[in-house]
Amino acid sequence: MYLTRKNIKNIDIIGAFMRCPFGDTIKECPFIEYHNLIDPVKQIEVFHQLSEADIQPLKEFHTNCVRRRCEKEKYPEYPVEP
Repeated sequence: MYLTRKNIKNIDIIGAFMRCPFGDTIKECPFIEYHNLIDPVKQIEVFHQLSEADIQPLKEFHTNCVRRRCEKEKYPEYPVEP
């Protein structure tokens, strides 16, 4: 179930469905609803139900959030290149 084309294509956000990589999720994070499912199998099932149109804004949000948080909060020595 985990090595699907959809998972591989979206590997950059799969983990974000389960938990925030920074530990503390920001309040405007669209992944919170998925974190609240708690069960990783459920989280992946819900991910598989999303369309590409639903996934794209999540990818954009996550990429921008990681970039901002790396630069400003915890990892200024590891800036994410644009």
